[in-house]
Amino acid sequence: MPQLTRESVLDSRAVAELLHLPTSTVFEYARRGVLPAHKLGRRWVFIRDELDAAVRAAPAAPSPRRPRRPQPARTEPGMGVAPQPQLPFDTAA
Repeated sequence: MPQLTRESVLDSRAVAELLHLPTSTVFEYARRGVLPAHKLGRRWVFIRDELDAAVRAAPAAPSPRRPRRPQPARTEPGMGVAPQPQLPFDTAA
């Protein structure tokens, strides 16, 4: 196993800059295990080689999809759009 150096250990700010992500996203990905990270006390640290391998192993961005056609509004009770109330008198005056 190679020896750790200052250049091989990154903090969350360096990872955010490297991956063009907000630091809050880096923290969230580290917490969820999306990015390989190690928690030392209250700090997250990232090993450059592990991060590089994880990014390279991640699936490529999906191809752009065609936009979906808008669906007609549902008017059944309980299906999103409330029915219009019936007024007891004529409003055409």
